[in-house]
Amino acid sequence: MNAVEFQTTVHNGVITLPGNQQSWNGKKIKVILLDAASPDVTEISANELMSEADFFNCAGLWEGRDDINQESIRAKAWRK
Repeated sequence: MNAVEFQTTVHNGVITLPGNQQSWNGKKIKVILLDAASPDVTEISANELMSEADFFNCAGLWEGRDDINQESIRAKAWRK
């Protein structure tokens, strides 16, 4: 699949191709619309991140569980 990126302004629901992209005229294309005014990256607030303390509170979750090891996990995941 070929991909081309360009910016344009939509007028009355019509997207105009730049002059150097006129070879796409008449082709069936897939269109993905992105609002150029929106930030590309969604910021995550500090409250949404797991803190280091939360991580270590869960660290002992499997302590004493000798039945859970690398081999047992693989055996369940790769059942024949």
